[in-house]
Amino acid sequence: MTKMLSGWDIGGAHIKVARCDSQGHLIHVIQVPCPLWQGIEQLEQAIESVFEQLNNQNDLAAITMTGELVDIFADRQAGVAGILACLSTYIPADNMLVYAAELGWLAPNQAAQQWQHIASRNWQASATLVAQTISEGVFVDIGSTTCDIIPLRSNMAVPQECDDFGRQTSRELLYTGAIRTPLIALSQTAPFNGQLISLAAEVFATTGDCWRLLGKISPSTIQDTSADGQPWEVNDCASRIARLLGTDSSQAEHKQWVGLAQWFAEKQSHQIANALLQVISAHSKLPSDAPLIGAGVGRFIVKECANRLNRPYIDFHDVISSSDNCASDHAPAVAVALLAKQKLP
Repeated sequence: MTKMLSGWDIGGAHIKVARCDSQGHLIHVIQVPCPLWQGIEQLEQAIESVFEQLNNQNDLAAITMTGELVDIFADRQAGVAGILACLSTYIPADNMLVYAAELGWLAPNQAAQQWQHIASRNWQASATLVAQTISEGVFVDIGSTTCDIIPLRSNMAVPQECDDFGRQTSRELLYTGAIRTPLIALSQTAPFNGQLISLAAEVFATTGDCWRLLGKISPSTIQDTSADGQPWEVNDCASRIARLLGTDSSQAEHKQWVGLAQWFAEKQSHQIANALLQVISAHSKLPSDAPLIGAGVGRFIVKECANRLNRPYIDFHDVISSSDNCASDHAPAVAVALLAKQKLP
C-alpha cells in the first residue's frame, strides 16, 4: 500500500475523518459540521471542506456511516444508497472501501445492496479495533448525540444485537449525548429554589449547555448550533436553561444555574450508568475488574461511570497508542482507517 488512507464516519450532524499514512500512523483527525437533515447539499459541502483541509481527495477512503437515519431519506436503505451516491461523485469507486462489519469491506455498488450491514455500524468498527488490544472490557462511546455500550469478551466485540432497533432494546444504544440531547428528554421537572418545577416541553436547552456550565466541554470543540443559535458561552448557556423554567437567567445568581446544570448532568450520568449495569448484567462472565474504554467528546462521563462502578478506565487513544485526544473524540473514523490498513498490503 503506497497511498495515504482516510477513514470517513458520515454522521447525521458531522463528518469525522481520520487520515493515516502507509504505515498506519495517524496524521490528522478532524470533524466538520454536516447537518444532513437539512439536505444532501450539506454532505457535499462537508466533503469539500474536508478536502480543503486535508487535501485527501486521492486517498484510499474507508467509509462508515450513521447518517442514513436522517429524515431527508425515505428509509435507511435509501439513506445508505444516497450517502454512497454522494460520496461517489467525489471519490472514485476504486478508491472506496465501505465497512460492512462481518461481511468485511465492500465496493460502493455491493454496499448499496448489503445496506443492512452498512447502516449504523460505526460503533462496531471502534469496538472491533479496541478488542484487538483489550480482551475483556466494555467499550463506551458518548458522542454529541448518542451513547454506544459494547461488551468485549475474549478479544471480540459481543453485542446482543447489531441493528439500532435491537440495540436500543438492549440499551447498548442510548439516544443521549454530551451536546445535542434536549434537556426535556432527561426530565419533565427539575429542582430550583427548593421547589420542583415543571419544564417547558420545548428544545430550549441541551446537554451541551450543562456540560459547558460545568466546564467539561470547551466551546472551541463544539460545532453544533445551540438551541437558540447563540454562542456556547456560559452566560448564553444559563439563559437557555432558564428558558426551560419559564424565566430569565438574570432572575437568579449564576451559581444557581450551575447547580441546576449539575442536576441535569447527574440525571444523564445516572441514565448511562444504569444502562451500563444492564448491559454488564447480560454478560455474567465479564470480570468485575474489566475496564471501561471511553471514546467520544463525552467520554468524561464514561470516566465518571467507571469511578462509580469501581472499574478501571482507559481512553480509546491510549488503547491505540496515540497521543492525539482527537482520536478518542472521533473513534469510528480512526477505527475504519486502521482496520482498513490492516486488510491492505
